[in-house]
Amino acid sequence: MNDEHAIEGLKRLGLTTYEARVFLALQKLGQGAASEISNVADVPRSQVYGAAEGLEERGLIETQQSTPTVYRPVPLEQARRLLLDQLAETGAETFDYLDAVQDSHEQDERSESIWLLHGSDAIRSRAAELIEGANERVLYATDEPTYLDGDVHAALEATAEDGIPVVIASLQDDVLAEIPESSPILTYGVPEDRETDIDIAQMLMVDDDTLLLSTYSAAADEAEIAFWTSENIFASIMVELVEEWFRDPFGAE
Repeated sequence: MNDEHAIEGLKRLGLTTYEARVFLALQKLGQGAASEISNVADVPRSQVYGAAEGLEERGLIETQQSTPTVYRPVPLEQARRLLLDQLAETGAETFDYLDAVQDSHEQDERSESIWLLHGSDAIRSRAAELIEGANERVLYATDEPTYLDGDVHAALEATAEDGIPVVIASLQDDVLAEIPESSPILTYGVPEDRETDIDIAQMLMVDDDTLLLSTYSAAADEAEIAFWTSENIFASIMVELVEEWFRDPFGAE
């Protein structure tokens, strides 16, 4: 790390550019007047006073009433605590506000939307959320055992424990073997003649109106991409096609 990296880090913690430069300069000087800080911080002397005032309001520096005025930083541990607490408070307030205004603006109905997701983390997070919202049944299909780790598997287990039928389907026996006999999750071996040439990473069907399907994008260095859709005619048709393709996996019940 160098000075510029440290300044960028301080800015991400809420300081302005000049405040970050002055604070860094004071760490080097220990204490100093505006002219000394200006030379070290590469900040115009006229701007040092405003930056110092901002730092003082944040509780990050102390001011000695002398001629000239001398500034010194508070102990680093105190500064660390103040900045991190301020950042956490700002973050909490911001997300509280975002939660309050969520879906508050009226807009045209977009029930026919198909949503795209990029990256495995985002896809698994959305899949887990859809599973947790199930009311009637869940079908989850994959041929990769690694997809049964983490949030998706936890959501499948929790939903099944709530009494909602949950089926994991796969062409691969080692995937189905990941589910212990004591689990409330049901398993379904996909018939071999159902295998396709499409490289599907995971497929999720929730109730009769929600579908998520992911694959790998050759154009993005094999990164996982997915689409999902819910509560519209397209989703209902897709669900029917999936049920036909799997040949009634819920017959496993």
